[in-house]
Amino acid sequence: MPDNLPIPPGFLEILIAHLPYALGDRIAEDDDLAALGLDSMGVVQLVTDLEETFGFELPDELLTEDTFATAGSLWAAVAEFVTPEPADV
Repeated sequence: MPDNLPIPPGFLEILIAHLPYALGDRIAEDDDLAALGLDSMGVVQLVTDLEETFGFELPDELLTEDTFATAGSLWAAVAEFVTPEPADV
């Protein structure tokens, strides 16, 4: 899977909803999710929301601290399971 995949707005919207310390509606790929307030309960809720919204099941082997370290690491882990959003025309 290539590095630096563009993170789609729909994914970011769901992610930001689980980050109580995120300011505004944008975060950087390398922002520390724990520093933005993502805790273990938040991870469970986030995974549930992502799975329900995008229609996939995150494999247990991806439920690691490394996966949930940053927005970029999380997107890199789930990108293969998420249907890309259509490009604006």
